[in-house]
Amino acid sequence: MLMQLKSIRQPVKFLDGILDRLFCILGAVALSQFPQFFGQYMQRLGGHLAEARLALAQYEAAAKALGLTLEDYIQEHLDSASPVFVSSGEVIRALLERVQHLELSYQALQDATIYNRWFVFLREVDWSIASGTWENFMPGVPTTFEGLTYALAGLLLGWGIYALIKMAILAAYKALSGKKSKAG
Repeated sequence: MLMQLKSIRQPVKFLDGILDRLFCILGAVALSQFPQFFGQYMQRLGGHLAEARLALAQYEAAAKALGLTLEDYIQEHLDSASPVFVSSGEVIRALLERVQHLELSYQALQDATIYNRWFVFLREVDWSIASGTWENFMPGVPTTFEGLTYALAGLLLGWGIYALIKMAILAAYKALSGKKSKAG
């Protein structure tokens, strides 16, 4: 039995070294892409914001032409007896709220530091915009301090995940081999 364990020790040690490095590399590569994804998300978010502002500006111009503020213009629609005008008032109000929400999110993401950016991103993310970003995501090689910081964090995360998996496997092996020796 001892001879069998010695014969598989080298291949297991070799596999352990390969898996250790693989997890570290995968973690580093995966997390180093966050700044790239974040930049592409910000471009998309900025595009959504610009388009929403453009649409809202048209309603503001229509309100101004009638001598009304945008809020009064919306209220005129909402107070109308016509369901068509009420519906359009709701659409304009929703657009105004979307612009305000996008502006706040954009500003919060702009103000985030490289150390809290991922947390602010998770708090502010618009999942429909993130989904569109992911569909068209172009990975890149991180050459900035931020990219290297995230790569290092990913390396440590990958190594940590592998270490936990390895500990779990070793604990399960020890538990099973302890049961076999007690049963025999």
